[in-house]
Amino acid sequence: MPRIHITLPVAIAALAVWLGLTLGVRWFASAGHLTVEAAVSNGIGLSWTLAALFSLLLVLASDRRRAVGLYPPQPLKTFWLVWPPLVYALLMLLLAWAGGWPMPRVLLMVACNAALVAVSEELMFRGILLQGMLERHAVWPAVLISSALFGVVHTTNGLATGDFSGALWQAVAAALQGVGYAAIRLRTRSVWPMVLVHGVWDFALVTATLSDTAEDSISILPYAALLAVLPLCLYGVYLLRPSQRAALAPADAAA
Repeated sequence: MPRIHITLPVAIAALAVWLGLTLGVRWFASAGHLTVEAAVSNGIGLSWTLAALFSLLLVLASDRRRAVGLYPPQPLKTFWLVWPPLVYALLMLLLAWAGGWPMPRVLLMVACNAALVAVSEELMFRGILLQGMLERHAVWPAVLISSALFGVVHTTNGLATGDFSGALWQAVAAALQGVGYAAIRLRTRSVWPMVLVHGVWDFALVTATLSDTAEDSISILPYAALLAVLPLCLYGVYLLRPSQRAALAPADAAA
């Protein structure tokens, strides 16, 4: 079978389909507004499952699987670059569980959905979309545009939940995270390190929100998370400094 070449138009079309699966399916399944916290704790999300499968199938059908980050880190020692954001994510998890945690069944549902979201979003934004951008743009424009779109997409959570202020905060944080995530993806030449970090991060945020809701208290976690993503963004800038950026092109051009 002929394989798909991930160009910018293909990536944009894939993003449109992905949005329809993640937002549209969740909207119809909930028959209206549904908070993200409720969605991820009430059962395995059909929308996130479909979006993850769609992204994975498209990446598998790509004619340049290494370029879209499907394989493990190369060289393997670059995996150490993931430690700073992973430490951030684990600290968020400790903060989330400082005052207790939800029931085991809820934790399992949140963990499964966080994993699905991480696979779906990383394959879509750091795999397909970033590679499509790199087909037409240099590294930094590709990173910034894909990260900005990652942020903009998170504003659509306001349509599903009705919480537009929360969605706006989430969009800013996501855009900043995207810079760091994209930098590590490019340096490791793999999406899987950031799938790990992304999953732990989302798991921490959602469980923290559930704990705060149960205690009827005001969470400081959004502010802590925003402070956390600022250095992550700067870390991405450091990883893509000129001396390192020049070495990315040959590897990403390989099949």
